[in-house]
Amino acid sequence: MNKSDKDILKKICEYCITNYSISNSSPIISSLIYELCKFHNIDAIPVQGIITICINNIYSRSFAHCFNVYDGIIIDASIYEYALINKRIEHLIPMYIVDHIPYHIEYSIQNPMSEDYRFKFSKEFLSTISNNIKFMDHIHLKRFNLTNDSKKQNLFYCH
Repeated sequence: MNKSDKDILKKICEYCITNYSISNSSPIISSLIYELCKFHNIDAIPVQGIITICINNIYSRSFAHCFNVYDGIIIDASIYEYALINKRIEHLIPMYIVDHIPYHIEYSIQNPMSEDYRFKFSKEFLSTISNNIKFMDHIHLKRFNLTNDSKKQNLFYCH
C-alpha cells in the first residue's frame, strides 16, 4: 500500500470514529468507507467475516463483524465497538486497523457484502465528508465509552 492511500484510509477511519456512533454500526461504517474510498479511487471492498481476539494466550472470543479489504489489507473503523461492550478486554482492542493487525487479533473473511445489503449514501453527503477529510489534520484519538459514543451522529439518520 502506498503512503498516500494509507494516509487517506487512516483519515477516513479517524473521521468515522470521531464523528459517528460505532456501536452496532459495522455494516454501515464498512459501506461508508467503501463509498468514500471510491471518491479517492481506492477499492476497499466491504466484507462480512469473523474477528477472533486471543486473550492472554489462554482463550479467544469470536465476533461476527463487517470490515473492508483493500489489496489484501484489513481496514476496520468499527473494531472498537467490541471494546465498548467488553470492558475486561478493551485494552486488547485498537481504535481502528489500517494495515497492521495486532498479533492477538485474527480476521476471517466469510464473503463480500452483497450490493443489496450495502448502505447507499448521497453524493452530497460523501462529497462533504471527503472535503472534510481532505483538510483534516491527524486526530489524536482517545478511548471512549458507550455514553460518549451514543452522543455522536448516527449514520442511519445522516445519509
